[in-house]
Amino acid sequence: MINKNLIQLIALFVLTAYSPIHSQTEYGESFKSRLYVGGSFGLGLGTVTNIDLSPMAGYNFNRYLSGGLGATYMFYSYNQPGQDYRTSFYGTRVFGRVVPLPDLLRGLFVHVEYETMNNERFVQDDPFGPVVLKRAWTPALLLGPGFRSQLGANSFFTLSLYFNLMDDGTPQSTIYGGPIIYRVGFIFGLY
Repeated sequence: MINKNLIQLIALFVLTAYSPIHSQTEYGESFKSRLYVGGSFGLGLGTVTNIDLSPMAGYNFNRYLSGGLGATYMFYSYNQPGQDYRTSFYGTRVFGRVVPLPDLLRGLFVHVEYETMNNERFVQDDPFGPVVLKRAWTPALLLGPGFRSQLGANSFFTLSLYFNLMDDGTPQSTIYGGPIIYRVGFIFGLY
């Protein structure tokens, strides 16, 4: 079953995708003109509350390749009568983006990212010892397509679908509950 919020985000993307598109990489030669900032966000409220803030900063090396750094903070809570659980996740990432066909499909990019997140999870330090809840780092290698749609002279809406190549189906291999991750975000050029 497809999430109602995902359908709304796809509709927003489709509506903005038909606006006149200008290449994100039409920039000057100065360092500042090649910089961009942005990120993704998520919000889910209710019995399960999930808040995700993931800012990033990147650099356009040329019209085909960009890369950068990012940080992530997530708050998660589960509230039921007799059960109350709250935790935070935090981490960093480094990413690269390739625009394979900038003249034909300007909105398409391929994203690769290495991320490591600190989170609470059940671990067993000793094979014969107890399983305990403690903080640990969980790495992820994300790969997948994304689309950007121009919102203004120098801003873009992005919608991406990634596959976590390090997810082996165990709870220790992912914080996302599965290998497929979608993100919604924005990019703002600094020129």
